[in-house]
Amino acid sequence: MLALKKFIPCYASAPCIKTHTALLAAWIESNILLQLASAPFDKQDETLVPEAGSCVNCPKRTGFNKLLFPDVRKDSCTSPDCFRAKIDASVKKTLETKPQLIQISAAWNSREGAPLGRNQYVELEIKKPKANGASTKLSAVQKPCDKMTEAIVMDGGKRGQVVKVCADPACRTHHPNTPSPQQVERERAEERKRIEKEKLAITTRHRVLATILQRASAPLKKADLLAVAHYLIGHLSYSQVPVLAKRHKVEAKKDSASAQELLAKQVGTYDEAELCKLLLEISLLDSAYQRSTASRDDVLMDAAKRYRVDTERLQKAVAEELAAKREKKTKAGAKPKNRKTA
Repeated sequence: MLALKKFIPCYASAPCIKTHTALLAAWIESNILLQLASAPFDKQDETLVPEAGSCVNCPKRTGFNKLLFPDVRKDSCTSPDCFRAKIDASVKKTLETKPQLIQISAAWNSREGAPLGRNQYVELEIKKPKANGASTKLSAVQKPCDKMTEAIVMDGGKRGQVVKVCADPACRTHHPNTPSPQQVERERAEERKRIEKEKLAITTRHRVLATILQRASAPLKKADLLAVAHYLIGHLSYSQVPVLAKRHKVEAKKDSASAQELLAKQVGTYDEAELCKLLLEISLLDSAYQRSTASRDDVLMDAAKRYRVDTERLQKAVAEELAAKREKKTKAGAKPKNRKTA
């Protein structure tokens, strides 16, 4: 407890100290006091790591002198480096004697050429039948199969252990959700048919579009212009809808249809000339409302040149109108003051 207080503030409560004590004890057991009962190597083997010798005669084992470790119930190794070295040597020795062992990993996925990931095998826990002959319902991992084989764990807490696994994806006992090769082939055939059908439909529609464009002539008929107008209105941005609605004097009320629906309904009354103007208006809408004119790609000014619009003259006229409005407003504000002075 004295050592633990170095890691816990003095103001920590008793329950907090108990929690930290349990956590520290668990960490010590997992990283320092390594249980020899679960070790995959022979504890009596003197030659596994010659410089370390056997675990039986090792003074670093808690069971060697129980007076030094009265609180440790299970025989454990207090030298992590030696413990890991023996596991590495055991893995190497096991693979040399049993090269047919499947190498598996505790990680879920694995790279090509690496040990099988956890998603590629099922570790089996085959239990011996009960002595009284009573039958119990077994889970999938407790059932043997024809594809059952031995594997060695290459990483994690069970590194070096040899276990029973089923790594055959075609096994219906341990991989029931994995599709069979026949099912995979059927699904692939169906997918190919779906792709071919979709390709046929899209190609046909493209040909239909090409034929329509070949037969379309200028100017477009009203029905064609209306179709384009309805499409563009339906794809207006959130900020463009109120702008265009205001320009065409369309006002959406609370209980009425949306502004887009009202616009689509109103343009249905337009003739060919008005529809052509509407299409051009929509294409120039964003450019008309941009404040900066420094952009080189100014579609509004390009259109003005095509239609021979004298932009400088218009700008001068607008400046004069705004100046006149300001002057009128100034005079209107000055009249009440003159009356009070009089």
